[in-house]
Amino acid sequence: MYKNWSLNIAKSAIKKAGPLFFKYRDVLPVPLAALLIYRSKPKGLNFLLGFFFILVGELLRIWALRHIGPTTRTRTICADFLVTSGPYKYSRNPIYFANLIKVVGFIISSGDLLCGIYVLLFYSFEFLALINFEESYLARRFPIQFNRYKKIVPVFFPTGKVFDDKSTPSWKLEQAIWSERRTFLSTGLLLFVLIGKTFLGNRFKEHC
Repeated sequence: MYKNWSLNIAKSAIKKAGPLFFKYRDVLPVPLAALLIYRSKPKGLNFLLGFFFILVGELLRIWALRHIGPTTRTRTICADFLVTSGPYKYSRNPIYFANLIKVVGFIISSGDLLCGIYVLLFYSFEFLALINFEESYLARRFPIQFNRYKKIVPVFFPTGKVFDDKSTPSWKLEQAIWSERRTFLSTGLLLFVLIGKTFLGNRFKEHC
């Protein structure tokens, strides 16, 4: 009984948080990023390994944006058609999967495991809420198509199952890159701070 009650509370929280998280999804990472940077203790090797994850995540985002377009930036949920091509053949939520890869990269670069665990817990809840909200909309908007798509393609982590869609990207590479300009700015700023802390930390040790 207690287990069912707890599960219902969790489901209710996820459902209620979805619209709010969707509306403010661009600013939600700011306090977490600030905390991670403040507590970070970056080292050269950690930074390089983390940078690799960040780069992979960003490349995946650009690939996904070439197929889904700039609608990912809107404050109101909308969809003219169901996107099932490109990375969407392997995961129903490749942009959030890419974001997770980038988050892991920043955690590795920061060198603070404890803070990283808190960040991952928050993002886990955020992704659950956002995916539940967005997929509920898609199920209503494209009931037959989405049901077929959902049966084949995993919700998040690719498992090897592939949806049969050989469509070419709807958007040019330049358009995808342009739509990422704010992401490039925020990612670059965080990397700049981490590089600065790495360099200053090493210089401080040299003088001690």
